Amino acid sequence: MITLTARDFAYSVFGAFRLARFDAAGLDYFDRTPEGAAKSFYAALVVLPAYAVLLSLRLWEEMQTVPVMHFLVVESIAYVVSWTAFPVAMITIAAMLDRADRYTGFLCAYNWSSVVQMSVYLPAVLLAESALLPSGIAEGVVFGAMMAMLTYQWFVMRTSLDIAGPTAAALLLLDLFLSALITDYADGLL
Repeated sequence: MITLTARDFAYSVFGAFRLARFDAAGLDYFDRTPEGAAKSFYAALVVLPAYAVLLSLRLWEEMQTVPVMHFLVVESIAYVVSWTAFPVAMITIAAMLDRADRYTGFLCAYNWSSVVQMSVYLPAVLLAESALLPSGIAEGVVFGAMMAMLTYQWFVMRTSLDIAGPTAAALLLLDLFLSALITDYADGLL
């Protein structure tokens, strides 16, 4: 079994935060071996509680009418698929881009960057939901957080794969498409 040490966690999250500052040296903090790439999926466990809060906010009405086990099974499967669909697609895409040698580093950066993204997005959504701000400003805060996350994700892809900006943008669009497809399908099963 692959275990994540406290040192692995601290270095990986620190590397992700360095990348969020648009510092490509953040890549140096990741264990970019196949084992390190496998460990990066621990990030899914780190962000799971925050994801559950966001999911509850988004699907509160459905949660009142759908049986609990049905809801948990559908959303749990969707969560696992959402964490694996793009990384699996990237195995082939990285090879097509002649970047197969950079795939494990990409996977580490991509997965651990979700911790940083959630640390920005969740507070923005909670602030917007709190009604402490007028709705227009609250929507602007959430939109700003989303734009910051997309820019960050673009930088992570461009830097970790060492690809051109437009190619990274195309990969970002593919990732968004897959995420939306998985979310819509799961929501349709509720």
